[in-house]
Amino acid sequence: MNIDTELLGIARKVVGETAGFLRDAFYDEDLEQIVGYGAGGDTTRKIDLLAEKYIIDLLKNTGLDLMIISEERGEVKLSDKPRYIAVIDPLDGSLNYVSKIPLAAVSLVFYSVEKPFLTKALAGSIANVFLKEQYSFDQKHVYLNGAIVNPRERRFNGLISIYTENPYFIQKIRYIVEKYFNSKVKFRTLGSASIEAIYACINRIDLFIHNTGKLRNFDVAGSIEIAYRLSVDALKLDETPLNNIRVDKITMIPSLGIGLHLRELIKKLKNSS
Repeated sequence: MNIDTELLGIARKVVGETAGFLRDAFYDEDLEQIVGYGAGGDTTRKIDLLAEKYIIDLLKNTGLDLMIISEERGEVKLSDKPRYIAVIDPLDGSLNYVSKIPLAAVSLVFYSVEKPFLTKALAGSIANVFLKEQYSFDQKHVYLNGAIVNPRERRFNGLISIYTENPYFIQKIRYIVEKYFNSKVKFRTLGSASIEAIYACINRIDLFIHNTGKLRNFDVAGSIEIAYRLSVDALKLDETPLNNIRVDKITMIPSLGIGLHLRELIKKLKNSS
C-alpha cells in the first residue's frame, strides 16, 4: 500500500469520527464557554478544546510518528523523531456551532517532515460536519464521500464568498465581475473558511476571497491541495507563491483567492488600484 493511500484512509477515519463526535455534542450545555485564546490567535471555547482533544487522541492511536500543528495548542509532538506533520483544524466554524448554526468542518492534512510546505501535502480530508460530506485527496485524486471528483468545465454564476475588512474592496469586486464577466454577483460569508474554499473548488460557488490578513495555514491547507488537483486557481491576491508557506508551525496567509476567473480578477484589481 502506498503511504498516501494509508494516510488518506487514516485522515478519512479520524475526521469522520470527529465529525460524529461534534454532531452528538451539538446540543450539549456550556460548549460556548470561553476558556482563553488558542495558539492561532482566536478565542478558544470549551467545544474547541474538546474537539481538539478528541482528534489528537485518535491520532495517538494511529501509531504514526507525528508532529501535530493545531489551532488551539500549536505544536504537539507524538514522537521524538516525527516522520509526518498533521495539520489539524478540529472545529472550523466554532461560532456557528455554539450559535446552533449547522455549518462547521473538521480537517486533517498530512505532510512529510522533509517537505513542510503548504503545497506539498501527501493526503488529507475535510468533513462537512452537518452535511455529512467528506472532501478528501491523495497525491492524484480528489474524492467526495469516496467517489473521485474530476476537473470539469465551469461557468460563472455570480456567487462569491468574501472575507474583508475593506468595504471598498467589495465594491471593486462587484464592479469588475459585473463589467468584465457579465454576471450579477451575490456575496456570502458562511463562517467556515475551509468549507467555503472547497465549495469554490467544486463549483458550488464561483470564488472564495480572503484578504483580512487573519487567515492561517490550517484554515485552508486541504482546500488549496484540492484546488490544485482539480486545476482550479489558488493564489495569493498579490500573486506571490503559496509554496513557500510552512506547515511545521502556524503561519499567516495575508490574502488568498480560490476559484473561477481568479487570475483575470487579480489583474483587473491591480489595474484599478
